[in-house]
Amino acid sequence: MKRNIILTILASLVLLLSSPAHAVTKKEPAHVVILLDLSGSMAQSIEGEKKVDIAKRSIQSFASILSEDTQVMLRVFGHEGTNKNAGKAVSCASSEAVYGFGPYEEAAFQQALKVYGPTGWTPLAKALTDTKQDFEDNQAEGKNIVYVVSDGEETCGGSPSQAAKELHEARIDTIVNIIGFDVNEKEAKSLKSVAKAGGGQYQQAVNEEELNHILQQEASALGQ
Repeated sequence: MKRNIILTILASLVLLLSSPAHAVTKKEPAHVVILLDLSGSMAQSIEGEKKVDIAKRSIQSFASILSEDTQVMLRVFGHEGTNKNAGKAVSCASSEAVYGFGPYEEAAFQQALKVYGPTGWTPLAKALTDTKQDFEDNQAEGKNIVYVVSDGEETCGGSPSQAAKELHEARIDTIVNIIGFDVNEKEAKSLKSVAKAGGGQYQQAVNEEELNHILQQEASALGQ
């Protein structure tokens, strides 16, 4: 009798532990793309330091604390041509992945950040469209997240909201987050609409402390 009771209890435990509520959930890999605005206005200063230098330092810190299984990519835009009319066409066509999808490696990532400085216009729509292609080329599964760090709105005639919408809807779990760095009210409104279209959120930073805080919070959320 006792033996039958024990066997019944053990069978019940096996069924309980094998149920969906107790199943081990495999963590999906995260693919993080950082889009850095290198338009000419990023050469302007905040508290005596160029915005671009602050942004690069904050992005390096952000990438360094991502989990080891995160695949990270760094893409810059507006880094060619000039911010004059004569250099607009070249600049508006400039979007380049300077650090391809892979685990974070400090030296290589730091070198990628140093390759280009701020110079041109702001082809945000093109950068988002190119990012969509990045995900497709790499067959990125799991959670796909884009972080745009920009100090202004699109200036090349593209539609970043449409590009963000297409990126968001093209893949499951792909969102576009925007961080407006030292932007005015008009620029903030434009960037907010891009984040909304991309299924993400818009946040704003006016100095290095705020930018670091936002990115560190995002890294912590990704880790969870």
